[in-house]
Amino acid sequence: MMFFESALFYMAFGGYLAGMALYWIPVFSRRDSSTVPAGRVVLAALLCHLVSLVLRFAVGRQMPDHQWYMPWCNWYEAFSFFAFLIAAVFAFLQIRVRLPVLGLFVMTLAVAFLAASVGYPALSGDGVTMIRRIPSLPAALNSAWMLFHGPVIFLSYALFANAFGVAVAYIVQERSMKDKSFDDFSFHLPSLEELDGLVFRLISLAFPLLTLGMILGAQWAFQAWGRYWGWDAKETWSLITWAVYLVYLHMRLVNGWTGGRSIYLSVAGFGAVMVTSIGVNSFSAVHGFLFGG
Repeated sequence: MMFFESALFYMAFGGYLAGMALYWIPVFSRRDSSTVPAGRVVLAALLCHLVSLVLRFAVGRQMPDHQWYMPWCNWYEAFSFFAFLIAAVFAFLQIRVRLPVLGLFVMTLAVAFLAASVGYPALSGDGVTMIRRIPSLPAALNSAWMLFHGPVIFLSYALFANAFGVAVAYIVQERSMKDKSFDDFSFHLPSLEELDGLVFRLISLAFPLLTLGMILGAQWAFQAWGRYWGWDAKETWSLITWAVYLVYLHMRLVNGWTGGRSIYLSVAGFGAVMVTSIGVNSFSAVHGFLFGG
């Protein structure tokens, strides 16, 4: 079964790469006919990725002391699951707003995280076979909270990632307008108002999920370590991330910020997401093991 899981994973990776390449075509041409097959390729890759995750889950749950195993328990799995959710949110977004040109920004992010998943074994020195094995679970991870806390946090991060991709599109379009350098690529981009509004809607969806995920994490921490909050590096940066997006929403809704100021604040928020999800794990006394081998 692990052979099929691995094969489907790499098929998904190839599909994401192909979809990203197709989304890049409008950068060099005013023809956007490539975005239709790009969307179909991404959907096919998502299906392969989903089945791969389900197979990995099925294998893991059969192992001893893996009652609550979920396929996001080490760096390899976390990067893979994050990439899946980024692509899935983007695919759903296209049903609602139909702005395929944004695939250039968002799918590049998804490919980057999936590449990190593939590349991590080489960087770790443990080899692909070792890293792709189902990881052992510390007692604190073999908990029903794994089913709730992880997906909620990851989904909020995936929404923030999509908002970041749209924000980058806004910055590109804004600079094209200021420089009056309308090239083939800027021709495809939506208006600044539409991009700004989409960033706001995505963050408005992600922020309650981030809040819920932090509450669930606090409950899990109490069960595992006997306290809700300990100012661990991971917890501290989670609070910083939450505060940055709270400021974004406050300035947007109360002070009427739109456009550049709010866009750059949202970009700072995603920077905090990256520090929280990746950067501080090495310094976390109690969360560092969450992404062990």
